[in-house]
Amino acid sequence: MANTNNVASGWLQIQSLLNTINHILIFLVAVFFFVLARSLEFKDTAMHMFLTGIGFHVLMAEALMSHYKVNPITRSLSHRNKSRLHGILQIVGGSMILLGAMGKFANKDVHWNTWHGRIGTGASFGCAASIVGGLVTYFQPKVVLNKFPPSELKYRHNLFGLANFTQGMAAIFLSYYSKFFLKFVDHQFIPAMMLTTVLVYLLTIISPVSSLLAKYKYRQQKKQQEKVK
Repeated sequence: MANTNNVASGWLQIQSLLNTINHILIFLVAVFFFVLARSLEFKDTAMHMFLTGIGFHVLMAEALMSHYKVNPITRSLSHRNKSRLHGILQIVGGSMILLGAMGKFANKDVHWNTWHGRIGTGASFGCAASIVGGLVTYFQPKVVLNKFPPSELKYRHNLFGLANFTQGMAAIFLSYYSKFFLKFVDHQFIPAMMLTTVLVYLLTIISPVSSLLAKYKYRQQKKQQEKVK
């Protein structure tokens, strides 16, 4: 029993350390995006990079970690306030992403000729759907509850949110070898940014993946109970 408690305590300490490292990486990415966009006067692609980068890489990442029990930023908040913070970060981040995407669409006739463009476009539309799904999950209108129980709404929101975050981070990862970054960023610095994006993605999804697995297990148990009835 003591060994089990020690292992659990050790794992929590490791998670806490990894979460702190993740916040530092997210902060550094935010500074980098801001400084780069500011040096280019937030014009055209620089504004697109800033809005979508901050939206996904910073705000959406923080939104996904809002319920993480080792998150020092939200640890003292109640579950209700964590949900509110999650919603605010999601709406603000999502709005930035959509604005950044629409600005790019307006300045470019064809946006499907690169994998960055294709995945980024899908991530932008998915972001809009995720915001709507988040609002439905939070307010739980009766018309929706008549069809889906709250646990199912939370499971689907969790699953779709993870998929959308994966899309967004994949688009950012691919953007590092776009014409924009190759022109304005030192080529030797690009691999460091790619590694940072991968690390932020992996460290961010620890909490939502754990939550999704717990929801999935509960979902399967409910299905088994319904079959017995």
